[in-house]
Amino acid sequence: MANYRKMARQEPQIGEFIRNRKWVFRGDVLVYQPDISCSAFSTDRAGFRHSAFRGDRLSFAECQQRDRFGVVLGASNIFGFGVAGNENALPSLLAERFGFPFANLGMPAGNSRNLYTLLMSIFARSAGRLAAVVHFSGGDYSTFCKTSTSDSIFGSPNPNVFDQGKEPDRIASPERQLPGLLAFSSLWTSAIVQACRMYKVPIVLGHDSTFFDKAAATAIEREFDLGKPSRQSQVRQFANHRKFGDAFYGHRRETADQLKVPLAGRGLTDAMTFVDEFHCDANGTRLLADAVGDALAPLLNVDREARERANAE
Repeated sequence: MANYRKMARQEPQIGEFIRNRKWVFRGDVLVYQPDISCSAFSTDRAGFRHSAFRGDRLSFAECQQRDRFGVVLGASNIFGFGVAGNENALPSLLAERFGFPFANLGMPAGNSRNLYTLLMSIFARSAGRLAAVVHFSGGDYSTFCKTSTSDSIFGSPNPNVFDQGKEPDRIASPERQLPGLLAFSSLWTSAIVQACRMYKVPIVLGHDSTFFDKAAATAIEREFDLGKPSRQSQVRQFANHRKFGDAFYGHRRETADQLKVPLAGRGLTDAMTFVDEFHCDANGTRLLADAVGDALAPLLNVDREARERANAE
């Protein structure tokens, strides 16, 4: 696992994320602890990371009050673990580009079923103001890799149960469980897309890259020991990531093609740079944000250069 101690000595903001990585349950869903405030990031009363827009720090609720807003649904990579400054997280970069705020709805291990539920609550409360949806399903895959199991409707169990220092009595065969993962992810991704179409809201799917997908590590990634397991459960988890990535990402691409929805970020993996095995750094985040923005712009009838000129003025 990434050597966070060594990393924090060279990059102090990483220490801020580690010290403040406090999670609480909302029902059966994990979110960050509400009202965290530190030099690297902050969370609102619901446990979502604040987004930035034209100098304002906006909670999820404050985004919903705007005349026009977007949302980015995903796991902790969308939350932006390790990316210091709310303004540097992916939703804030999209807000900077398009001229309206995007709420950061990244949850630890957030899967597509839980994110669908969250999206439907937004449609119920503020359907007329929701202008764009971006959905990343990497949480579907990461929870499967950690637990080695997935139900075709309800997905994987909460992976943090596996973090209590005890190995489960029985580990499922991931090969036999893989079809359940693929069925689960496509079911809830399709439900998200169909809901957006029903409400006539543009949607883009995002490709989640991890360190395990790269052809070669950078010098800094090697220095911080990315990809080296430190306990037995990580040996299994990391092996699953390497073994089943092609199947999951290929099925994700097929789902996007069938739904006729853009899938942004494919082909960027080897250019991405990472804080740890699962979270890209600020440079990687901007690369991904640019790809998402390029896919979203035609759906919003936005010319990028014209928008940049308008923002500059």
